[in-house]
Amino acid sequence: MKIAGVRFKENWKVYDFDTTGVEVSVGDKVIVESDRGPGFARVVRLKQVEGPAAPLSEPQEATAPVLEEEALEVEEKEVVSPDAPLPAGQTERTLRKIVRKATEEDIKKEEKNREHEAEAFKACQDLITERELPMKLIRVEYSFDASRAVFFFFSESRVDFRELVKELAYTFKVRIEMRQIGVRDVARLVGGYGPCGRDLCCSSFLKNFEPVSIRMAKKQEMVLNPAKISGVCGRLLCCLSYEYAFYDDIKKDIAGLRDAAIREKREGEERRITEEQREAEARRVSEEKKRQEERKQREDSRREKQKDAGPKGGGRPEKRTVAPQDKKGQAHAGRSGERAPQVKQGEQQPQQQKPAQQQQDEKGAQGKRKRRFWRRKRKKQGE
Repeated sequence: MKIAGVRFKENWKVYDFDTTGVEVSVGDKVIVESDRGPGFARVVRLKQVEGPAAPLSEPQEATAPVLEEEALEVEEKEVVSPDAPLPAGQTERTLRKIVRKATEEDIKKEEKNREHEAEAFKACQDLITERELPMKLIRVEYSFDASRAVFFFFSESRVDFRELVKELAYTFKVRIEMRQIGVRDVARLVGGYGPCGRDLCCSSFLKNFEPVSIRMAKKQEMVLNPAKISGVCGRLLCCLSYEYAFYDDIKKDIAGLRDAAIREKREGEERRITEEQREAEARRVSEEKKRQEERKQREDSRREKQKDAGPKGGGRPEKRTVAPQDKKGQAHAGRSGERAPQVKQGEQQPQQQKPAQQQQDEKGAQGKRKRRFWRRKRKKQGE
């Protein structure tokens, strides 16, 4: 059995249909069965499956895109792999069939529906402006049989559009549906270019909106700048989830390698500090030992000099008498911090020199006496 994957609109989900009795190829435009009547679609893939029809999708109406709120439900209930098992309690479920290839009349009818959509969009936009409703109209979709019109709009709050629906139904004589969508669905329907310079992922190849969190950006070590990690819709970039699983797996290994590198670096730093401390201690001990040796050499040299300056006889040195004048000079030298010169026995002691300060004091006193003398003399002459 041949199964064809069809798409109702550009960037819509692909639904599988049974092609029994109809020869189709990729790119053909076909009319298919849906829950809300016939739908106009285009074949995007073909595959051959052996055996009876497998449990597959129950396609939606041609005018219903995959919205953010319905993504998970559609994925689980409507698009099922041909090899998936049947649900519990159900023995068989067949695929919807492709009714026929689209004829020229069908293509013209679809083009006419596109014209009706443009007219309905303009009329609805005028009514919204007239009634000052807090909503933004995004797109209008007509069903293939032109019996239903779906208006997609965006609003940050709930909107009472009952009067608007009545006015639209009276104007276009079709069943009106109003669907409120989120900012991510607005970006998908309108399209545009992302920060990378390419078409938006949601409007080019993404079929479902995967949950994206700020933790994904942190895990990938991205700059947490809202202008850098947000898309045109104002939400986090969908591409943050593309490589998150890879980063999550490799980060576990990288974390172990990082901890090992940090631990090795810390141990190396500790070894370096210990080695520096050991070298500093060795230098300090060496310098202390050198100072002790120098001090010992100085003491030995001083002892040798004292020994050489002592009496040549082996007995006790002779006691010599010191004149009072010599005692006074020695005491004065001791007070001034100078050592009195030693006079050997049999030599004449040199005359004691007066200190420089004492000489200056004597000169100053002598000058005062001279000035005083001349003052008295001038005074007597004046009398």
